[in-house]
Amino acid sequence: MIRRSAALTIIAGGILAGVRPVIAQTAPVTVRIGAMSIDAFGEAYFGNDTGIFASNGINPQITTLSNGAAIMSAVIGGDLDVGMANTVNVAGAIARGIPVQMIAPASLYSKKDANANLMIAKASPVKSPKDLTGATIAVSALGDFNQLSLLAWLDTNKVPREGVHFVEMKFSEMGPALARGIVQAAIITEPAKTDAVLAGQVRDFADTYIAVAPEFATIVWFTTKGWLQKNPDTAKKLVNGIYATARWANAHPDLSAPMLAKVAKMDPAVVAGMRRLYFATANDRKYIEGTLVLGTRYGMLPRPVSVEEYTAAL
Repeated sequence: MIRRSAALTIIAGGILAGVRPVIAQTAPVTVRIGAMSIDAFGEAYFGNDTGIFASNGINPQITTLSNGAAIMSAVIGGDLDVGMANTVNVAGAIARGIPVQMIAPASLYSKKDANANLMIAKASPVKSPKDLTGATIAVSALGDFNQLSLLAWLDTNKVPREGVHFVEMKFSEMGPALARGIVQAAIITEPAKTDAVLAGQVRDFADTYIAVAPEFATIVWFTTKGWLQKNPDTAKKLVNGIYATARWANAHPDLSAPMLAKVAKMDPAVVAGMRRLYFATANDRKYIEGTLVLGTRYGMLPRPVSVEEYTAAL
């Protein structure tokens, strides 16, 4: 026999255990994510701020870095679990024997929503693609997707590629560099593009992405094969959260604008007026295939990389 007070304690404990929320027993798994504070990488911040990642069992710890190469290095070195980078960065690593793979496409380009990405100085005398013969053009990272799109665009417009010089520059530095004549053109992404336009430094010139494919991924989520092998369930939860975030962001650009403004340290009203990107809600080989073909054609990949080799099977 047990004393009445002890029995009541046991019963009460059983009742409380019965009503305890299930979530308390299954805490979200921490995933260290590398991203940049630009719209193309916005899913990382939107999924965190909305709680969508948490609702899919992921506790995101986001590190903001200056470029995709830094994110790639951190993921390969084990300082981050998952990162975002442009498609060519990931393909280049795979072609060189580095065991990384895409787990999901992120931001997409579509010709139906085409927007100029190649900018020139507001007072530039450049009027046609051929005026860029022998020009110096800025990209965020040498050997990246933006440079690849420029090579394809130059060929499409019969501009000799051999005389064009490419320099690496931060997006935030491109507007002033164009205004001062240091470079003659630059591929600038948001929100730096809107900053430069409002500062009176640049104007639209061309859409180079159209030379790649009608629709494709510009940025992808990636990780190492080692992390995937150790964390298959976590990877699936993360991908579910990525696509759920994409659906939310595509439907609510007005709500994601303040989130982007916060991380990019911009006026929310300025971000609200930007032309926003949209994100993939599922995977499709067409998002990657054209880029891989061109990467080989223009010598940015030391060997061909197939879509199957590029993409993790989840």
